[in-house]
Amino acid sequence: MTSPTPTPDADDTSSSPRSSSASRSSRPSRSSSRSSSPSLSLRPSASESASAEPSAEPAPAPVPGAEATDRPRPPSNPVPASDQPKPNPDTTAAVQIALGTEHAAVWCYGLISAFLPANLDKRAREDLAAHRARRDNTMRVLTDSGVAPEPAEPAYRLPEPVEDQKAAAQLAVLAEGDAAAAWRYVLERCDDPSMRRTALEGLIDAAVRGARWSGTLDNAPPIPPFPGSP
Repeated sequence: MTSPTPTPDADDTSSSPRSSSASRSSRPSRSSSRSSSPSLSLRPSASESASAEPSAEPAPAPVPGAEATDRPRPPSNPVPASDQPKPNPDTTAAVQIALGTEHAAVWCYGLISAFLPANLDKRAREDLAAHRARRDNTMRVLTDSGVAPEPAEPAYRLPEPVEDQKAAAQLAVLAEGDAAAAWRYVLERCDDPSMRRTALEGLIDAAVRGARWSGTLDNAPPIPPFPGSP
C-alpha cells in the first residue's frame, strides 16, 4: 500500500523521510539506518476519489445534512509573533510528515470500513477517531509554532486493491506501520520535551493498533521487535 508522502528537505546529512499518503505517510526503508528518514508507502492518487479525505483548504458550503466530520478546520495563515523562536526546520519537516501519515490513516480507515464485519468495523471506527484526533492536534501544534500544516491529498494509490476483509486488515497494518515510523522519526529529530512526549505517544499508539490488526491476520509476531524502525 502507499502512505503519505511529504517530501520536506532536511538540512542535515541524513535524508528526510519521503511520504505519500493523505499528506504522505512514512514507512522507513528496510535498508535505511535509524537516522535516515522513513520512506512512505501511500502515494497520492492521480485522480480524486469520492471517499478521499478533503484537503485543509476552504471547501464550498456544505449541503444541508451532509457529513462533515472528516473536514479538519483549516487554521488561519499563521504569523509568528516577533518574539516567537523560529521552529527547528528538521523537527518541522518531521512533524509535517507525521501529519501526512495521520491524513493517510484517516483516508484508509474510511475505505476499509466497508469490508469489515461488525466487530472489526467497531474497532476501525475507534481507530479512525484516534487518528482524526491526532491529526487535528498535530495541525494545532504546527499552527501554534507559526507553520502552515500540509493539507491532505484528495486520494491515495494503494499497493493492492481492497476487496475483502483480509485486504482491509492489511491496509490498516500498513497505515499504522507508516504512522509509527513517522512518529519515531519525529522523536529522533526533536529535543523539545513536549513534542517528544507527543511523538512517543504517537509511536506507541500506532504500534498497539498495528499489532491488533496484525493479529487478525495471524501474523507472527503481531508486532515488530522495534516498532517504527526500518
